[in-house]
Amino acid sequence: AAIFANPDRRELNNISQVLTIFGNCSGLKVNLNKTKIFPIRCSEEIVSEALLDFPGKVCKFTGKYLGLPLHTRKLRRVEVQPLLDKIGGRLPGWKGKMLTMAGRDTFVKCVLTSQPIYHLIVFPAQKWLIRQIDIMRRSFLWRGDEPEKVSGGHCLVNWLTVCTPKDLGGLGVLDLERLARALRLRWYRYKWKNDDRPWARLDIPCDNMDRDLFNASTIVTVGRGDKTSFWHSSWINGTAPKNIAPSLFLKVKRKNVTVLKALQNNTWVSHVCPLLTSEEIHEFVTLWQEIRLLPRDEGADDEIIWRWTTNGEYT
Repeated sequence: AAIFANPDRRELNNISQVLTIFGNCSGLKVNLNKTKIFPIRCSEEIVSEALLDFPGKVCKFTGKYLGLPLHTRKLRRVEVQPLLDKIGGRLPGWKGKMLTMAGRDTFVKCVLTSQPIYHLIVFPAQKWLIRQIDIMRRSFLWRGDEPEKVSGGHCLVNWLTVCTPKDLGGLGVLDLERLARALRLRWYRYKWKNDDRPWARLDIPCDNMDRDLFNASTIVTVGRGDKTSFWHSSWINGTAPKNIAPSLFLKVKRKNVTVLKALQNNTWVSHVCPLLTSEEIHEFVTLWQEIRLLPRDEGADDEIIWRWTTNGEYT
C-alpha cells in the first residue's frame, strides 16, 4: 500500500496506530522497518523530526511500487535499464545454441515477450526500449546467443515478417509496440466500467492514437450521455461525429465535451458556428439529422460494446 501523509510527527504516529490495529484485527502484521519513505518537497530537518517515532528507510526517487519504477516525472533510460537487464539475464541460462528452432521460438514467445508486459501496461511504450528488447528476441530466435554475437546476416527473414501472424505467412511473434497499445486500451475500458476507482478522473498512460483506436473499436449506446464524448465516441450508429463532420471537428475548440453537455439546449451548435463554407453547412445538416433521429433513453446509463468479440467485452 502507498500512504500519503503530511511530514508531521503526530500524524505519522496516528498512521502507525491504525496499522497496528489493522494487524491485530486481520492477522496481517505490517513490518514498518521495511517501509520506504519518499519525502516530497521536505527539508531534511522536517523529515528527521517527523520520523523520530516512525521506523522506515528514507529514500529518494526513483523508487519502486508494486515492482515498477516510481517517479514524479517521465522515466529516463537509466531508470528503465533494470527491465532490460532482467530480460537479458534470462538468455545465458537457457543455452539457446542447444535448442532447436522450435524451442527458441517458444522461448521468445513465452518468456522474452512476456517479461515487459507488466511495464508496458502502465508506461507509454518507449521506442528505444522496444527496439532493445527486439534485438534480444531476434538474436535468441535465430542464433540462440547474446545480441553482440549476432549480426543481421544471421536472420533468415526480416523482423516484420517474424511479427506477422502465422495465418498471414509470419512466425506469430508478438509485435511489442502493437501489443503495448492493445494492452493500454484497457485503461479506457476501466474508465467506463470502473469509474469509482480513485484514478478514474486522473490522466491515464495513453496517447491520442490509443484513444482513437479505442473509440474505433467500440460502439456506444447513449443514455444520459455523461460518460460519452460527443466528438470522439462512436455513438451515432457506430460512428463518431468527428468522422461524420471532420471540418466541424477541426474548428471546434471544446473537443472533449460530453454528449450530456453538448446536447443541453443544443450547445454543440454554438461550438461550431459560424458556418463559413458549403462543406461545413453540409456536414452540419448531416450531423443535425443524425442526432435528431437517434433514439435515446435519457434515464439510462451509457453502454459500451467492444466490436471485435462476440460477447462485446474487451479482451
